Amino acid sequence: MADQNTISWFADIGLDDRPTVGGKGGSLGELTRAGIAVPPGFVVRTDAFEAFIRALDSEKPLRAPIEALDPDDLVAVGACTKAIRARVTESPMPDAVRERILAAYAKLCEGRTDMPVAVRSSATTEDAEDASFAGLQDTYLWVLGGDEVLHKVRECWASLYSVESVCYRRKHGLPEAGVAMGVV
Repeated sequence: MADQNTISWFADIGLDDRPTVGGKGGSLGELTRAGIAVPPGFVVRTDAFEAFIRALDSEKPLRAPIEALDPDDLVAVGACTKAIRARVTESPMPDAVRERILAAYAKLCEGRTDMPVAVRSSATTEDAEDASFAGLQDTYLWVLGGDEVLHKVRECWASLYSVESVCYRRKHGLPEAGVAMGVV
């Protein structure tokens, strides 16, 4: 996986990149490129998320059970999403993705390990024309150290499988194959 498919810096992306960096990532890039004061940062691109999810899906289906859910059956949705979120947060990240995130974090923090950062979800469907996922995925503040950043990236990915997010997608008939997560 090439670096440009794993990490993008805000200065290198814009709104046209939303399919690969998510809505929040694209907006922060656009603001940065317009000269607006935005704290420096990077996005873990959706290619990293897709590689991670494909690996999990190949072990045991992840997306198919979600597409079979009735969004009005909250007990079934809750059980399914709880299991999926546990898989996502507890599964190891591919080594290449892990290394690139840690390198970008070190560069962002200029090698310091005591510099807090925010780790924020940036879903590709966040600000679509026909749907808005604002507030349905997770944000983590005051994250310290590379290991904690990696954990919070997985938690952001897992937040795509919250009860609220899954029910919203199911009620709007959005296919799981079209849903991905970047992380700012």
